[in-house]
Amino acid sequence: MDSWSRRSPPRHKSTLFDFGGIAAIEIAGLFGMIAFVATSLAVGIRILLLAARTRLFPETTVGLSLFLAGGVGTALLIAPLFLKDPEPQTPYLLYQFGTAICHVGYGLLFVFVWRVFRREEKWALALYAVCTAGLLVGAVGMALELQPEAAMLGEFTSNSVWFWISLGARFVGYVWASAESLRYYGMLKKRLELGLADAAVASRFLYWGVSLSAVVVIWINTAVQQLMSGSEDVRWASLLITAVLGLLVAVSLWFAFFPRRPKAVASGGVSDAAEGVAQ
Repeated sequence: MDSWSRRSPPRHKSTLFDFGGIAAIEIAGLFGMIAFVATSLAVGIRILLLAARTRLFPETTVGLSLFLAGGVGTALLIAPLFLKDPEPQTPYLLYQFGTAICHVGYGLLFVFVWRVFRREEKWALALYAVCTAGLLVGAVGMALELQPEAAMLGEFTSNSVWFWISLGARFVGYVWASAESLRYYGMLKKRLELGLADAAVASRFLYWGVSLSAVVVIWINTAVQQLMSGSEDVRWASLLITAVLGLLVAVSLWFAFFPRRPKAVASGGVSDAAEGVAQ
């Protein structure tokens, strides 16, 4: 989730938390991203611990995706905002490692969606291959394009073809993931009326779909901000959207994987839902 690092890194050597002239909306935006990172780490670790016991594909891919893209990768991308007078290479290295880790996490989500929802469909395999190739090409291109001096100034990206290839792959992949999750929620909702489905599993798909949809809007927000980078109004609106969406993703993930119903649901994993999809 590298959209925040593109919008509001400090263009001087002091940390964002000097609070000199920093608007409350910027702090709110950062708070939303921190909530997103913390929740992604917590949920990712919880699912990975379950995967260590079950050794099943769904838990492993979803857990790694959340832990890497939402947790570790995004944390590295926003880390320069907390550093006081960093060395010139530090923001550059944090951005490079953070971007690479995020892209691995995105790719793991895409393979999860393909294998769990559409493993028999040839068009889904083709879509997965295109999205994954876009991630790879875009990430490598952006990594080669970025210079340490530009990273130090907060100029992490340009309107290059590599950026748009990466963002396009992310957008398509997350739209697909969101659509599949919400589609299956709709199917489960109909089965619930006949007593043929578990309400907790249905809710898990709903919250998961909401969180993925919020990420889709984050990618749209990133594109609009990049296209209108000279507008201060767009920048402030973008920060506000980031704050709201970061919190929405965090809350949705929490309810999807830390359900309120105690034992029966808490013991179930992603594979429970995956088995339902396959039926």
